[in-house]
Amino acid sequence: MKKCTIFLVIILAGVAALTSCEKGAQLYDVTISAYYPEGYGDDLASDVNILIENTISGQKFNLVTNALGTASMALEEGMYKISATKETSDFYLNGITENLTVQPTGANNWEVHLVATSKKGGLILKEIYYTGSKTETGSNYYSDQFHEIYNNSDEVVYLDGLCIGLTWPVGTSPTEFINPDGSIMDRIPCYFHTLMFPGTGQQYPLEPRTSVVLAMDAIDHQTDPLGNPLSPVNLGSAQFEAFIEAPGKDTDAPQAANMIVMYTTSASMVDWLHSVFGQGVIIFRLPTGLDWQTFVANPDNFMTRPGSTSTTEFFMVHKDWVIDGVECNRSVEEDRLKRLPTSVDAGMVWSLATYNSKSVRRKVEKILDGKVIYKDSNNSYNDFINDLDPTPFEHPTTVDN
Repeated sequence: MKKCTIFLVIILAGVAALTSCEKGAQLYDVTISAYYPEGYGDDLASDVNILIENTISGQKFNLVTNALGTASMALEEGMYKISATKETSDFYLNGITENLTVQPTGANNWEVHLVATSKKGGLILKEIYYTGSKTETGSNYYSDQFHEIYNNSDEVVYLDGLCIGLTWPVGTSPTEFINPDGSIMDRIPCYFHTLMFPGTGQQYPLEPRTSVVLAMDAIDHQTDPLGNPLSPVNLGSAQFEAFIEAPGKDTDAPQAANMIVMYTTSASMVDWLHSVFGQGVIIFRLPTGLDWQTFVANPDNFMTRPGSTSTTEFFMVHKDWVIDGVECNRSVEEDRLKRLPTSVDAGMVWSLATYNSKSVRRKVEKILDGKVIYKDSNNSYNDFINDLDPTPFEHPTTVDN
């Protein structure tokens, strides 16, 4: 592994140090080293953007790497988190190290290890509306949820066989699916229904710079008798619907193609529900030659919660199969816990409230010949804007800052 060094942006460091001194806080030297994946040369050691955050006070420091080795800075005692990002011509590099403490005695040597993700382009989650809305009587309404998938590449991509899953956990507890060293497992547990786009291979092409909408219920939620007049969306034009076959429970919109239900952790659930409190979502494909019936017939592809007596079996997806993933999280800051591997999503995004009729939408990076290219650095904290009015089927005409 190659080692690189970070130095503090002078202005921010000066402000932070001044603030600490004014408070009379004792400062201690901290040495920070960033490690790159195997196979990277010394030329990749510079210009890594690093954010250090005091997770107690919220104080943040912006850092940039250089190629000189290591560097020291003075910080007060506390709990810290490091996030690192870098973009090259071929890769996105991301890393996170959490639960770092400044000790008054001994050496404070911190490390952040970077993971590389290839710039493959292709399919991304453009917009996710999971918060739901309020009805005229003040009740909660979530049947207007949708996930919009965009072809961010210059080539036709076929949706046939593409899978989508919602991840565990959904509450305020950390994930139990971890390795002995505390890192998140390579296999991702999917909760509720795991779905697959229909088709035999080339039935559902998605042209470059276009999108499709997967609706929980593909109706005009503002005018349909089964909808909610206060809903922010009309999903009557959604191309796909998560219809869950349960007599008298879920309505099948005939104009939308139904998704294939591969597996569910709860046979009593009659809707494909993305938790309004935030839940990770991944789009993925099974390995070539492996059909979904064979996959779900193999008990090795399922796990129960480690350390739990629960018999619920989770649909396990290897991170290498994931095309795009977004970690939607809790609105309360202290409840935002990492559940997806860094190589899938190095950050997270959240809405500030439930049932607020708002969505999270990916930022526009460029507009070329009238077509949108969305930002995809593999870090949803940097890539998404939260709490926007939902815009299914629509794409911005200006670049986001």
